[in-house]
Amino acid sequence: MRHFRYRPRLKWPVIGEARDVFGNLWFVRDIRTTKHGFDLLFGSRDEADRKYWGPPRLIATRELINYWEANRTNRDCVIFDLPAGRTTLKRVRRRFGFHLPNDVNAQWRARLDDLKTLKPREFAARYNMKVDVVEDARLRLLGRTARLLGWWQTPETLAILRSDLKLREIGQKLGIGTTHALRLKLRALELERETAAGQTSQEIRPAA
Repeated sequence: MRHFRYRPRLKWPVIGEARDVFGNLWFVRDIRTTKHGFDLLFGSRDEADRKYWGPPRLIATRELINYWEANRTNRDCVIFDLPAGRTTLKRVRRRFGFHLPNDVNAQWRARLDDLKTLKPREFAARYNMKVDVVEDARLRLLGRTARLLGWWQTPETLAILRSDLKLREIGQKLGIGTTHALRLKLRALELERETAAGQTSQEIRPAA
């Protein structure tokens, strides 16, 4: 005859219902208030599931996913600043494709054109970042072979940017992407207008 060790029952009664981000119905068994304006909900998919055994699971609510999405690249320990175990949070984040190092790298890659052309202070102001963080990223991603600031203002490069070439052709000649080519073309044309306006104002200035 087998003997079983007695284990006390841990009750987690149903206290409500909620939908996860996919619209699936969950039976809520625990609610934990966060300081970010929403609650963490824990529960089970089946009303009878885990009614007496073990803790309920974290429900991936729309509010939780939106919170992580808004702080996808926030390094200030915000993404785990929630009333749940770190392992529990990591498990749900992994299921939805959140990965802080990968997300940060993707963010820098998406802004690589600006990182190449803008001064660190300009880049930091545009993206609300610290200058030293921008300088470190610039060195890490571009190395010391990055083009000098203002490289596109040479006469030869300005002639290409102001030409009738397609953006793809400009990008091929200058070794940049089409988005970067469009941005520099607009800046080159603006510089041309400013120069022409300055020359005109000098020509019409009355003699002293």
